[in-house]
Amino acid sequence: MIKLRNISAGYNKVEIIKNINVTFEEGSITSIIGKNGCGKTTLLRTASNLLKPFGGEIIIDSKDIRDYHNKGLAKKISFLPQLRTVPNITVYNLVMHGRYPYLGFSRTPQKKDKEIVEQAIERMKLKQHLSKNIQQLSGGQRQKVYIAMVLAQNTDIIFLDEPTTYLDVNHQLEILEIVKKLKEMGKTVIMVLHDLSNALTYSDKICLLNNGEVSIYDTPDAVFASKEIERIFNVKSEQVVVGDEAKKQYVFYI
Repeated sequence: MIKLRNISAGYNKVEIIKNINVTFEEGSITSIIGKNGCGKTTLLRTASNLLKPFGGEIIIDSKDIRDYHNKGLAKKISFLPQLRTVPNITVYNLVMHGRYPYLGFSRTPQKKDKEIVEQAIERMKLKQHLSKNIQQLSGGQRQKVYIAMVLAQNTDIIFLDEPTTYLDVNHQLEILEIVKKLKEMGKTVIMVLHDLSNALTYSDKICLLNNGEVSIYDTPDAVFASKEIERIFNVKSEQVVVGDEAKKQYVFYI
C-alpha cells in the first residue's frame, strides 16, 4: 500500500499538484486521468520518489518513503516512463537491468537472477527475441521487454506512465491485459492513461485530476456516475455493454 498525505509538488518552485490525499490499495490497478497539463505525470513521479515533493508525506507499508535507502526502495517500487531513449542492447541484457538492485558489489548476476530474468521473458512471450537488439523490435514488443524488466525487478508497486502511448490498438489492449496479469500476481499498479475508456474499463480505482488537485478518487462506476469526466473534459458519455460476456465499455463524444 502507498499513501500520499497533503502532497504538493512541481518544478523550479512552481507548484503543479497540491492537496493530494490518496491511498493506492495493495493488489489493485489505479489509473490517473485528466486533461493535458493537469499534473498526472508529476503525481506519478512524486509518488515514486523520482520527484521530491514541496510538502506532505508518502508512506509505503507504514514507513515514510524518505526512510528507505535507494536500493531498498528499488526493491519496493519500479517506474516505467513514457518517453525513453531506445538503447543499443539485447532483450536479455535489458531485462537483466531489472535485477541490478539485487546484485552485489561485483554486479555479477547469480543463478537466481538469471532464473528470474528467464521467467520474466517467458511470461512476456519474448523468448524468440532473446538475443535481438531492442532497436529491431516493434513498439509493442519493446514495451513488453520493458515490462519484463519491471517483472525482473520484482517490486510490489509498479508505476507506469502512459504504457499504451504510440501503440496501435491491438498492442494497447495486449499491454492492458498484461497489466491485469500484474494485478493477478499481487502487484499494485498505478498508471497514467490517456484513453478514458480504457482507464475506466481496466482499473479498480480512478484518480481524476483537475488543475493539479484530485477532483474525485473512486471506482470507475462511481467516477463515471459523478459526471466529473464530462464536466472537466467538456464531453458527453455513455456506458454500453458489449460482447458475449456483457462487458462494460465507455463511450465519450462531443
